[in-house]
Amino acid sequence: MANGNSGSKVNAKMILVGLLVVLIAALAVANRQNVTVHLLVHTFRMPLFLVIVGSALAGWVVGWFMGRSRN
Repeated sequence: MANGNSGSKVNAKMILVGLLVVLIAALAVANRQNVTVHLLVHTFRMPLFLVIVGSALAGWVVGWFMGRSRN
């Protein structure tokens, strides 16, 4: 018989990820001015919130690949 639990459990990791998402979103909204981005061969202007969100996504991807099992 079902115990009324839908199977989803909230743990500390999910809460931390949620807080980080809210923090990144708040930083992105507060920083809408354009900035100059210098790469190795290109220089261009873009909104700072795109730099913030792009950096966060790049960090997540790197962390995901680093955390994968090497079987």
